[in-house]
Amino acid sequence: MTTGFPGFDDRLNELLAQQAKKSGLSPEEYIRRIVVDRLVQELSEDEESDVGALLRALQVASGKGVDPSEVTRVFGTPIDDPERLAAVARTGLMDTGSDAGYDRVVAMVADALSAPSAAFSVLDDRRQFFKSALGLPPEMGGAQEVPIEGTFCRYAIDLGQPLVVEDARLNDMLKDHPAVQGNLLVSYLGVPLTDNDGHSVGTLCVWDRRPRQWTTGHVQILQDLAWIIHERVFE
Repeated sequence: MTTGFPGFDDRLNELLAQQAKKSGLSPEEYIRRIVVDRLVQELSEDEESDVGALLRALQVASGKGVDPSEVTRVFGTPIDDPERLAAVARTGLMDTGSDAGYDRVVAMVADALSAPSAAFSVLDDRRQFFKSALGLPPEMGGAQEVPIEGTFCRYAIDLGQPLVVEDARLNDMLKDHPAVQGNLLVSYLGVPLTDNDGHSVGTLCVWDRRPRQWTTGHVQILQDLAWIIHERVFE
């Protein structure tokens, strides 16, 4: 008999395990994410909830979610979680050299989404390291990392799901971000790279210095290509 969650029959547990694996999550983390997503949705629709009022006020321009920096005030900030940091260390990717395999995936991302800039990054609690990147701004002077305070990718880590920003200049929570103020980034789309235990260790993302309308199709393409990286990092 298949082990699983109480109240779930064998077939339901089997389907749960399959979908969790496709998402790069453990079954427990997969269910937790579903519960959090549903909770956010229901709270956002609850006119009598103070938290719901906060979530409605923090909708990002795309209408697909709440601003990540504020979500973490409600649900916690995992960027400095010790277990997540240990998972980052286990990847062995921080401060490593270029890799043709990852470079190909990043090039595919930029081409598929017609984006001038794309990157596969790993983030600890101090910095974002670009394992592979295309179109990094010349203002970086060839550097392969940025402080955690200077990146949007940390928000995708905090949120634990795709982060969609169509025009950060119009978002009260993001318009003063250093990357926006420095004209390095206006639009952004990123998905977290999550290990088999549910720890988000990095991101696959694209960005532009002009506004972009990101569709659900764009998000799906990015998630599908992130799965290629997941299979390699966590094989």
